[in-house]
Amino acid sequence: MHNGQGDWLPARAALHSTGLYFALRRIGREELHDPFMQETIARSDAAEEFVQVLPQDLGRVSPGSAPAGLIFHVARCGSTLVSQLLKQQGGLVVYAEPPPVNEILRPPQAWPRHELIGALRSLGNAFAEHARRPYVLKCTSWNTLYCDLIAEAFPDSPWVLCLREPVEVCVSLLQRPPGWLLGADEMSRRFAAIIDPQARAESQEQLVARTYGAFCEAAARLDPRRGRLVDYETLPGAVWEQVVPAFSAPVDDATRERMAQAATRPAKAPATDATRFTGDVAAKQAAATATLREAIDAFARPALAKLRAMRRA
Repeated sequence: MHNGQGDWLPARAALHSTGLYFALRRIGREELHDPFMQETIARSDAAEEFVQVLPQDLGRVSPGSAPAGLIFHVARCGSTLVSQLLKQQGGLVVYAEPPPVNEILRPPQAWPRHELIGALRSLGNAFAEHARRPYVLKCTSWNTLYCDLIAEAFPDSPWVLCLREPVEVCVSLLQRPPGWLLGADEMSRRFAAIIDPQARAESQEQLVARTYGAFCEAAARLDPRRGRLVDYETLPGAVWEQVVPAFSAPVDDATRERMAQAATRPAKAPATDATRFTGDVAAKQAAATATLREAIDAFARPALAKLRAMRRA
């Protein structure tokens, strides 16, 4: 894709009728210690270079260019902790919520499914060239709505889905809405139409509960043989006990100790922040109104129960 080797991070992407375009920045993989890849890009002053993948070349990738693992999640559920701890495993490179994935998948999707899949594979090839070792894609929360498409693009990549008690997730979404949800802009309206196509949500409480349910319904389309559910209550131990082995990476005592130490800090805090992590389960449970709990019981819990039942089958 580029004449040089490594260090050319795909920072942005755009899919057009004339092909897939990448903006590349010379950012080394060792710089990806921020909780989110966009933060690394924002603090970089590296100039961008642009490359094109022609339409006929979409999805034509090198062997072994698929991710070693995919991380899906339902938002505000510990997925950032998972990705940050995985960075302590020196044999993995983690791309956390990469903007190019969002730019390929963002609705409305004007391109047929096979072109979207080809574009994702070409993007995976670009990440593989940058990583030069096994890598993991940690998706943005709304990417979970399209998790079956991502999984189809990388059919040999195992996945995990991070979950948390719906009350705690929905309280967080109401208190600090993500940019794509509960806003008054066109993007928020598009996602609301995907989550609630018949516009039946009567309140923000119902919309966030339907959002959680939509995530679970989308995840139910995944092949259960390729993945596993990771509950918030099992963190951080589940990272070295379940996630890393699922992604076929080794875990020795030193790695486990680094992960355990990193887990004592807030996952979304800057690397220079010495604050220690404190749990918020009780506070979130206390903040849930009766209206929110009713919405969760109606729209989130049934989808979650169905997802868990499918996993047990």
